[in-house]
Amino acid sequence: MKTRLWLLGGLVLLALASACGDNGSGNGDGGTGDGGDGDGGTGDGGCTGLCTDAPPFTGGCTVGSTIQCADCIDNDGDGKVDGYDIECSGPLDDDEGSFSTGIPGDNMDAVMQDCFFDGNSGAGNDGCNIHVCCLLGATSKATCPIGANRYDVADCPPPLGSTPLSQMCIDTCGALTPPGCDCFACCTICDPANPAQCYDILTNPSASPNCNETNLADPAACLPCTKNTACGNDECGGTTCILCPGQDPSTLPTSCGGTASCPNGTTVCGAGGVCGPSTYCSNGCCIGVIL
Repeated sequence: MKTRLWLLGGLVLLALASACGDNGSGNGDGGTGDGGDGDGGTGDGGCTGLCTDAPPFTGGCTVGSTIQCADCIDNDGDGKVDGYDIECSGPLDDDEGSFSTGIPGDNMDAVMQDCFFDGNSGAGNDGCNIHVCCLLGATSKATCPIGANRYDVADCPPPLGSTPLSQMCIDTCGALTPPGCDCFACCTICDPANPAQCYDILTNPSASPNCNETNLADPAACLPCTKNTACGNDECGGTTCILCPGQDPSTLPTSCGGTASCPNGTTVCGAGGVCGPSTYCSNGCCIGVIL
């Protein structure tokens, strides 16, 4: 069992001090003089330069960080930075260009799925452990495309099977899950080039190794999945005001008034993407961070 460590929110808070400053001094050094990149103080109420994401988002980050999903840089050139990139799962995710986290020892098992968002493989520290075919909706061994010899549909959580998830899994992993996803990385992902077009796909690279933002519509690359509604923050899009990864606020229902909200148990990120201790700004919502 891996030791559980809570990652303090200094990563995000430092972002505002080092990269964004007070955004109102207009002195060009981020308002603090200790880490600004020359683009920080514009007086327009939002970060600029490396700290800026595509409007209307900004994201907490640390200039000079070596972690791709926390370094204030659009590493994969898709116009989205760090927590607003659909391929970033948290501040220790070191691969902004794919759904892999880039964390050593993570995403190792294509068959048995644990909590995708805790930064490691194995059910020991999160209580989550289901067969991948439960997510793929397989009703029998014959329809299970991955690890069929280990599959028993009865072991799946309801409604497909009859084995409920552990409360530990629901409590531990649910708080770490970004908007639009269940605990096992079955997520509603919207095409950044066409934010109104969204797909429920299994983003875990151990099962969908070739899936990325360019081929979301290809079921062979991005395996279609059914979310587990008992664990995670699966609700987004549709008639809600919760943005799915890749979704643009312009696609929200008119009843939202152009303002996005967050799932129960999470809060909207503050100005500049700031979140409280042990949380990370993901797609506008503060989610937990744990290893």
